[in-house]
Amino acid sequence: MKWMNLVNVEGIFSKESEKAGLPPGTLLYSGDESEEKTDAPIRIIEYNETENFEKYIQTIEEIDEIVVTDKILWIHTTGLWNVEKVRRLGEKFNIMPLSLEDVVSRFQRPKIEDFENYIYVILKHVCFDAEQKKTINNQISIITLDNVVLTFSEKPTFVFDQVIRRIQKDGRIRKYGADYLTYALIDVIVDHYFFVLEAFEEWSAEIEKKISGSFEKEAAAEINNMRNELSQFNKNVWPLVGVIEKIEKIDSKLIKKGSRVYFRDVSDHVIRITEAVDSDREVLSGIFDLYNSNVSNRLNETIRLLTVISTVFIPLTFIAGVYGMNFRNMPELYWEYGYFACLAAMAVVTLLMLVYFRKKEWI
Repeated sequence: MKWMNLVNVEGIFSKESEKAGLPPGTLLYSGDESEEKTDAPIRIIEYNETENFEKYIQTIEEIDEIVVTDKILWIHTTGLWNVEKVRRLGEKFNIMPLSLEDVVSRFQRPKIEDFENYIYVILKHVCFDAEQKKTINNQISIITLDNVVLTFSEKPTFVFDQVIRRIQKDGRIRKYGADYLTYALIDVIVDHYFFVLEAFEEWSAEIEKKISGSFEKEAAAEINNMRNELSQFNKNVWPLVGVIEKIEKIDSKLIKKGSRVYFRDVSDHVIRITEAVDSDREVLSGIFDLYNSNVSNRLNETIRLLTVISTVFIPLTFIAGVYGMNFRNMPELYWEYGYFACLAAMAVVTLLMLVYFRKKEWI
């Protein structure tokens, strides 16, 4: 699957700066205006233990027709650029404008906020583009109410397909409430981080193989690129430790006691991921040391070769310099075989020096 390029960071900051001075809760999409805008319909899944229904809302006006029953209602929205759609959903379910402002602001870090009637969680769904060697982030907001879960995805995503299949197949998820659905959504996002870790490990093995096999000038740039991508991935993962811990301990009627054990399992996964990221960074540091060692060894070999060549030519230069002096009382200057004897002496000296260097294992 080909992914869209990440938005230029400077473009994100310029969009964020447009909010300066605006009233709190002002909805302003902070994405790239040049990116393709897909007006995907709102997906609604309603279920209980015995049945499930699914439908799509094509227009904003239909949001007002949504009816909340005793069934679990999951409403998924794709595309944050349509702020009016986000606003109408927020008004329908009494979501604070400050939370909606964070929903449409794609430059958010993972966090959790507990309000009187809902819990708001921001996560990053991360994929790895093996072709371009980069991570692709998709901001996902999850708002949990009593029997309703709202999810907002920055881009079209496949990450929730597994959860949808579990609902359709009458899985355990249909026996529990909105808090368990929230757990399932968070868990599937976190599980996809393991695929990213596998991609990083394959990438590091590929770099190490290149460095070990032969010297490549591109290796340093590739190492730096992987280091930057690992740091970016760590920024998305590390805050999750606090997010999941807060969900476990949160004093809210929306998170039932029986569901907290499942969030504890997600916490274990997040800790494993953070430890794996630290391990990958250490491995990458070792690869960088190996790269520097190869560069130093190659430089030392070059210097050694140049030193041997210079050392060989020192006596030859001396001999040539001596017989370059035009004194009258130098009998060798008028000897018939003097030129050939001088060349022979140079050859013998060179041969003896090379044999000596070879014996010392300098060449």
